[in-house]
Amino acid sequence: MNSFYNPIFISKVLKNYLFNIDRQRRFNDEELSKYQNKNFKKMVQFAYTVPLYHHTYKKAGIHPDDIKSIEDIKKLPTVSKYDFKNYYPDGLVSSKIKKSKLIEVTTSGTTGKSLSIYVDMAEIVNGLFGYIRFLREHDINWRKDKLTIIGDFAPHTAETGYIYKGIQSQFGKNLFLKNIQWLNTNDPPEKVMEEIDKFKPDFLGGYTGMLGHLALLKEKGFGQDVSPRIIASTGSSLSKSLKEMIERTFNAKVFESYGSTESGPIAFQCRYGKYHIMSDYVYLEFLKDGESVESREAGKVVLTKLFGNGTPIIRYNAMNDIVAPLYEKCNCGLSGVLIDKIYGREDIALYSLDGKILLPSSFGEIFSKILYELKTNKLTDVRVIQHSLTKIEIKVVIDEKLRNVGPSVEELFSFLIRNFKEKLGAGVEIHIKEVDKIDRLKPRIISKVDKTKLNITGYA
Repeated sequence: MNSFYNPIFISKVLKNYLFNIDRQRRFNDEELSKYQNKNFKKMVQFAYTVPLYHHTYKKAGIHPDDIKSIEDIKKLPTVSKYDFKNYYPDGLVSSKIKKSKLIEVTTSGTTGKSLSIYVDMAEIVNGLFGYIRFLREHDINWRKDKLTIIGDFAPHTAETGYIYKGIQSQFGKNLFLKNIQWLNTNDPPEKVMEEIDKFKPDFLGGYTGMLGHLALLKEKGFGQDVSPRIIASTGSSLSKSLKEMIERTFNAKVFESYGSTESGPIAFQCRYGKYHIMSDYVYLEFLKDGESVESREAGKVVLTKLFGNGTPIIRYNAMNDIVAPLYEKCNCGLSGVLIDKIYGREDIALYSLDGKILLPSSFGEIFSKILYELKTNKLTDVRVIQHSLTKIEIKVVIDEKLRNVGPSVEELFSFLIRNFKEKLGAGVEIHIKEVDKIDRLKPRIISKVDKTKLNITGYA
């Protein structure tokens, strides 16, 4: 049965639409804390009906009745990606829920290790309401303004599950929100820009790399009718210089959002540029050696999702994101915890000679510079392999149509070598090899360095 023909489901959707979207603006911190406690206890009770959590908690000697508030969260053991894989598929679903009524979605597999979980239609809709929240904060009306969203619509990605298998399967592709244009980030930037130019959106959202390529195309005269008021970047950290380039080129305000397949939306930047955690949707712990970090100190994220009847996400430690919280207040008036900086995935890291860990926010700047300094998008794909602290191999794919346009390939290679040496150390040997294709199912960043033998001095 189509969920949207179910009056009970529709009433819940309407209630969530009326009360969920503006909750962070309506609730003060005390009210938000009470809401978190209520939903956290409910999720732990529900998780106990899911084999993965039931067995894990029973083994640890924990019962849901032991959990009185979110302050008790550390009584619960963490769960890993390996736990999810071991219990897949049936062990990830509650005994009270029919798996046939759920939708399977898969993580991007950036490290070459994808993960499948299950969500229900209510979770998908609630997640969309989360995105509507940050659109509202930037004065975008999701019903009246024209929105272009560039997602990863490869066959088994989360976006495909949420949009094509979820929302559009219920409404029909041609009936669902004609003011929203869905484009695929895996398509060539020229094709994406052509489609955006026809649609003329007020809002443009997409992955950081694609937005950078589109800005460069705009500078070169493409997409003359592409003039969004607001642009949202997601997927990886946006360097200050690349953000300025995108804002200048499109004459639009750019903000960043942060989310995951496992939870949906997690945080977004308000109009003051502060990163707000959607604390009614998720609860984040920031841990270093198992202990909570101080404000502005980098820690590993442990994720808990506070809603849903699909696969529960409680103390999930496999996001591998390194993030620094900010325990301050923002003048925008939203309640909840702030984020100071998102460093990126701990398992997508390189290591420098002086003991620094380079996460995506650091080495991603190099590839951003190719766009805003060299002004070229001829580099279409890359894989970096760190064989040792002193030897790096970089495999690149060059767009043949652009090979002889702009800076030469040799200039590009010299640029990469110079910038990687600046990050990793002048004594590092860097070899660049041009290849025809890079397998997108395998990791783009690989380090063979044994970090357990390193004297880690911090994050670069």
